[in-house]
Amino acid sequence: MQGERLSTIIYLAIVLLLLYLFYKILNPFLITIAWAMVLSITFYPLYSLFLRYVKRSWAASLLTLISILIVIFGPFSFIVTSLAGEITGIYSSIEEKGIETITNIQSYPRLQNVLQELSSLKILEGFNLQESVVNTLKTIGEYFVKHVSNVFANTFVLIFNFIIMCLTIYYFLKDGETLIEYLKKLLPFSEEQRHKLVRRVKDTVVAAVYGQVAVGIAQGTLGGTAFWALGLPSPIFWGTVMAITSFVPLFGTLLVWGPAGIILILSGSLGKGIGLLLFGALIISSVDSVLKPLIIGGKAKLHTLLVFFSVLGGIKFLGFLGFILGPLIAALCLSLFEMYTEES
Repeated sequence: MQGERLSTIIYLAIVLLLLYLFYKILNPFLITIAWAMVLSITFYPLYSLFLRYVKRSWAASLLTLISILIVIFGPFSFIVTSLAGEITGIYSSIEEKGIETITNIQSYPRLQNVLQELSSLKILEGFNLQESVVNTLKTIGEYFVKHVSNVFANTFVLIFNFIIMCLTIYYFLKDGETLIEYLKKLLPFSEEQRHKLVRRVKDTVVAAVYGQVAVGIAQGTLGGTAFWALGLPSPIFWGTVMAITSFVPLFGTLLVWGPAGIILILSGSLGKGIGLLLFGALIISSVDSVLKPLIIGGKAKLHTLLVFFSVLGGIKFLGFLGFILGPLIAALCLSLFEMYTEES
């Protein structure tokens, strides 16, 4: 009896050790593998369409991968590269024209009366509006330049991970059905429960991707409309750019309407610049937190409030990928609870 117990303990220890080592081996590539999984699930219908005509899984997988690169990464990489140069230019403009513009703004009669009243308050004694505003704008510009530069400074790592992701997508598409069947056999559930879990994973991933696409279209439409209303050039083009940059982690459409608002302020269009910044911060940015939970919640059968917290918590914990994995983890947890209640 003691010998069997000792054998069981040793067996479990070996299994846990091997699982830990397996995790450490895959850990540097988990985010890349997760992105490959998301894109494979999203574009699997296209793979099935190609497979119907070419009759070769490797060819259908390769055609799907090429389509993903053309549809997503082609225009996205071009626009992000262009914006990086524009943001750097904004920082230079702030240094060159910032003080001059703030001086001109201070010359407005109404603003002068307000500043004179404020200057009489002891709490604002020694406060310099010019210096404070320009320093704030420069800080924002430096922040943008620093983070965009950090992305491109790791070019080799990005290229390497990109190649790994493409290779993983290819095999996920080509051998996806076999992999899913293997994973289903490892789950300690009935066949019906396994099918529900797999279905829930697919529905949640697709809903999260479609939700982000819907947010991008809505934000691009609102941004383009704002550019048109303010008389800014190429509103359709910049609306399209905002739709694409809505996928960029952390900054999103701020990469477009933020610099545009600063340019308007520096060029003397104070009202238009402030209006665009307020519209972007209050309206365009809020679309993400309203529209995405509604779409994901409906498709993934999750309550809107739960989707809202799972998206925000997922992004905080897992980065940009959290907007997909956050709701996915929540959906899987609910599925397991449902299975438990059905059996008990």
